[in-house]
Amino acid sequence: LIRVIVLSGVLILALSWQHALEASNGTEIPTLTLADAIDLAARQNPEITAAKQALELTSSRLRESRGNTKPKISIQGSGHGTLTALPTGASTSSGGSSVTVTVSQSLPGTMPEPFSVGLSPVELSEISLEEVELDFVKIQQKVVLDTIASYLNALKLQQLKDLSDGAHEKADRLLDEVESKLALGVATRLDLLKAQNQLDQATFSLRRTEDDLCSAMRSLALMLGLPPETEFQLTDSFDVSEVLQIKPDEYELEELITIALENRIEMKQADLSYLKVEASVETTKRSTKPSVNLFADYSHQDTTSFSASASLDLSSGDAGWKTSLGNQRSTESTPDKGFAPKSTSTVGINVSFALWDGGVAEEKLKQAEMSLKIQEAAKERQKQAITEDVYTTSTALKQARVRLQLAENAVLEAEESFRITEARFAKGAGVATEVIDAAQSLASSESGVVEALFDYYLAQARLGKAIGLLGTEGWKK
Repeated sequence: LIRVIVLSGVLILALSWQHALEASNGTEIPTLTLADAIDLAARQNPEITAAKQALELTSSRLRESRGNTKPKISIQGSGHGTLTALPTGASTSSGGSSVTVTVSQSLPGTMPEPFSVGLSPVELSEISLEEVELDFVKIQQKVVLDTIASYLNALKLQQLKDLSDGAHEKADRLLDEVESKLALGVATRLDLLKAQNQLDQATFSLRRTEDDLCSAMRSLALMLGLPPETEFQLTDSFDVSEVLQIKPDEYELEELITIALENRIEMKQADLSYLKVEASVETTKRSTKPSVNLFADYSHQDTTSFSASASLDLSSGDAGWKTSLGNQRSTESTPDKGFAPKSTSTVGINVSFALWDGGVAEEKLKQAEMSLKIQEAAKERQKQAITEDVYTTSTALKQARVRLQLAENAVLEAEESFRITEARFAKGAGVATEVIDAAQSLASSESGVVEALFDYYLAQARLGKAIGLLGTEGWKK
């Protein structure tokens, strides 16, 4: 989307994370930006690695399928010798040798119209590769979103820890003031207990936030394919004022849905599935018709022999040809070959038709046509699911922006309230309870802003994934 922040960008090309690792020594903690995290996850995340392996496996199968349609050349040689003992005590010997070179090619389902039937093995392999490529892109988008969410969560907890440090300092300072006023007789024992309790709660909140931050950093390291104990310093920072200065996108819901239907991987996968089922219907229909096979053969025999043959099956679209060239030498005496044929030629046609198969072919055709209808319905359901996903995520983004504005207003109000209450308490016109309540309200409001801020950024990334552009150049624009 237009004016989207960098966190929702593409797989970054920068290698600053690698440079940071190389520059780090035993004491320096390398820095990690969101761009670095996305780049590192794209190269080391376990899901990405497994998807790359699946992609290479499918590519190998496609190359194998293509190789099956290319000409094959083979050579075969043989030799023999015979020693025969005669009754007279003498013996005779004979021998021979032969060499045959064969060139052949099989073309399963690769004939052009009007002989083609359904999808050839090569076309099916190409579709399988395209499906795996789409799965790979889908996993990439998932990893990008998960990385963004993991990084934002760690960064959010890092900011919450800073707020907890500030709240702890305020609680500690308030306790000192209450103790001083208690000694002067202008504060009560109850004020002291409340101030002490406030400090204890702030201490617990700080420790809990530190634990949550440690857990989030470990999760982020695992997401990046690193050991969980890996340490790094998050350097990105986000400010509420920057977000509120961004003008909301002008895209209407219908435009977002159109973008999603054009780019979502699920729609492309549904199209491929429909194509395969549609081809299976065509193949099933052709199988109910007579099977026609055309063939031709020619051979020439002498000391050097040659043969050639070709075939075409109109019911399956399969074709093939084969030629052989051989040379044979022998010391054996052979009868006169004057009446033996030197060459033969054969041309023919085979036609077969199932008079009755128990209704199997008809049922297979019904099943194929029903599968096509099911696929059409599945495609429509997928379209509806994408539409709903876009609606939900776009609405969530709008609400996140409003919540952020409200949270910022609440902080301004809480800051002013705390300032006034603290000033009144310092002059002896207020009680510690009022200051404690104001401090708690301010801490809660500040935490609310941090939560709302990162919810907004995450909502942006989720909308990018919903419209199918997260991790692409289109999302950066």
